[in-house]
Amino acid sequence: MENRIPYTAIAEIYDYMLRHVDYQLWYEFISSIMIDYIDNPRTVLELGCGTGKFGAKFSTDDFRITGVDISLDMLRVARTRAYRNFRILCADIRDFAFSCKFDFIFSVHDTMNYMLTEDDVARVFRCTKDVMHDGSIFLFDITTENNIKRFFDNKTSFYKTRGILAEWSNRYDKKKKHVISSFNICSPDGSVKKEEHHQRIYSIKEMTEILAYEGFEILDILGDYTKNPPDNKTIMINFITKKRGPL
Repeated sequence: MENRIPYTAIAEIYDYMLRHVDYQLWYEFISSIMIDYIDNPRTVLELGCGTGKFGAKFSTDDFRITGVDISLDMLRVARTRAYRNFRILCADIRDFAFSCKFDFIFSVHDTMNYMLTEDDVARVFRCTKDVMHDGSIFLFDITTENNIKRFFDNKTSFYKTRGILAEWSNRYDKKKKHVISSFNICSPDGSVKKEEHHQRIYSIKEMTEILAYEGFEILDILGDYTKNPPDNKTIMINFITKKRGPL
């Protein structure tokens, strides 16, 4: 059975596939940006929360966090972590709304690269701006062409856990700047699910122009979740932004 909706077939093994990721170190960087830029932050919104690992960490540290994701399958996993101050909501990050404002909004792990057109990115920014007050900060990342060429293009990985076999293949269309990731998931009963992800590579210039047009001010651009600027070896580019004030 083929499913082109991302994060359905792979949801139950997603955490296993990313078991090498140091989420605690990553969380410490994200939360440090929040604390550096916001006076007494309390409320947090994560766009593309996936299985909820960051939500659980923010909640444990007594922040009120809401996680939004379009995949019900990923949210079923996140629900096991949605306790205390962590709640989850199924929604498209290009079309969401809240009646409240959030102090800190973040979207990481190349979620923004799943927006395949500049209009899609702009829609995310518009929705995000609507839930920001004058002191809110929006942190997001994009993956780089360097990352895709070095670690993903024409590469296949295999995973096995709890009787589930997974094959993950990637290719990069340099002309379109599209990354195509194909997953074959074989369950213990022998059934096979297929899933395909499409992402687009954006440059700093492209993202900067969309941010400016949608009324954001860039406070800093960093590389690889460090306090250093990106360079030609950077894997992930981190944007720290806020709503632009009146001209």
